[in-house]
Amino acid sequence: MIAVNELIQRAYESINMVNLGEAVDGDMSVVGCNELNRLITQLNNEGFLAMSQQWVDVPCAKVIYFRKLIEGEVGNSATVDMVPPDKIEAVARRIGDRYVILNNGNSIQMSQKNPYTIAMSWTYDTEFETTPDDHVPNNRLVGILRLDGDPRNSVRVWYNSKLPTYKLDDTIYLSDLYNELLMAGLCYRLAYFYELSDEKKAGLDRDLKTAKTLIKRNNITQRMLQSSKIVGDYRDPYFNGLNGVGM
Repeated sequence: MIAVNELIQRAYESINMVNLGEAVDGDMSVVGCNELNRLITQLNNEGFLAMSQQWVDVPCAKVIYFRKLIEGEVGNSATVDMVPPDKIEAVARRIGDRYVILNNGNSIQMSQKNPYTIAMSWTYDTEFETTPDDHVPNNRLVGILRLDGDPRNSVRVWYNSKLPTYKLDDTIYLSDLYNELLMAGLCYRLAYFYELSDEKKAGLDRDLKTAKTLIKRNNITQRMLQSSKIVGDYRDPYFNGLNGVGM
């Protein structure tokens, strides 16, 4: 983990915007903090920050809603009481003791499927709705996850959780493995913000790509099945029967 103001100080020194030991303050520190938050949001949405990936189980439903319920409001079993995720990474339906990953698509593709068959794909959208009882604020964001069929069992949803908006005196609670990636990314963004030379930006772009490659290698060693086809075996019908599937 690293302090926000320390990271910003190092980034400005690295691109020679300030001398070594010269404090970064005023508008420069505000710009650095804003660019850092934008960088972290981008890296999170791109899947580089492995620590932010979470999952939630939902009872059997063709349409699943993500909405933050207000005090006293009761949602149905297909409603997840949380702020809608910016991005859903994967959706799976349960079969016995394992999960079958569904394909992601759009609503146009899903409309070609018979909705009474077993779910094979999903799509995710967000929209605004009016809150009940004229609650203030009177609207909220809702995430809507739609399946193209009946999941026949519970559904597991993997999503990227929101990271906090950092301030100058905050600490970024991420593994030190990400320090180089944050440093390279912030230097790159600051160089473009202050319109430094093309040569400088090109060098910082290479540093950022190198840092991303290192994180990808680290993630691959921890997620070896991420790009593999996961299948069952000849014992699946037996274990499915033990777990009541098809009964």
